[in-house]
Amino acid sequence: DVLLYNFFGSSPLRNKWRVLYGYMKDKNIIAHSEEISHPGFDRSKHYLLCSELKQLYVAITRTRQRLWICENTENYCRPMFDYWKKLCLVEVRLLDSSLIQAMQTGSSSDDWRIRGTKV
Repeated sequence: DVLLYNFFGSSPLRNKWRVLYGYMKDKNIIAHSEEISHPGFDRSKHYLLCSELKQLYVAITRTRQRLWICENTENYCRPMFDYWKKLCLVEVRLLDSSLIQAMQTGSSSDDWRIRGTKV
């Protein structure tokens, strides 16, 4: 499992992730009639977005079973989550006791020793 905690909220991009809505419109992932405010993509202005996407790619591709993304604020992650939801790639859940239980795993000192020997 991989846990991304506040990836979008701590990103220096803040609301610049909205540029993804333009991409979604160009690829007909969302209707052109949907009124979503977004800036146009400009490589020179959005070079940091490319860097952040690379970091996100690494986190996603390192995941073997589950990727947990926990965000403090919905505003900054919404464009990416909207994209993933349109492609049916994510399940969005609120943090509650059942989710916490699903995330918990137990390990003994022997488990850690075996893993350390393996690595």
